[in-house]
Amino acid sequence: MKLVLVTVAAAALLGGVATLAQAQDATVIHKQSADGEQSKTIVAKADGSKTVVKRHGHYVKKVHTSPNGDKTIVKKDAE
Repeated sequence: MKLVLVTVAAAALLGGVATLAQAQDATVIHKQSADGEQSKTIVAKADGSKTVVKRHGHYVKKVHTSPNGDKTIVKKDAE
């Protein structure tokens, strides 16, 4: 039983370290919050790509721009 708990704890710790390493590859270059309900964030990544995230209430729109300029738009409701 102890082995299972130690294994689960180690997996959780390693998962957190992997997330931390991934977060270091991105830099927030612009953050704008209007009134708490609307916000706009631009994130630049080390490979030259950018992501723009716009939020308005429960509506979220993400625009991913790859290093070569191709854009991908992802729209979704955050519920």
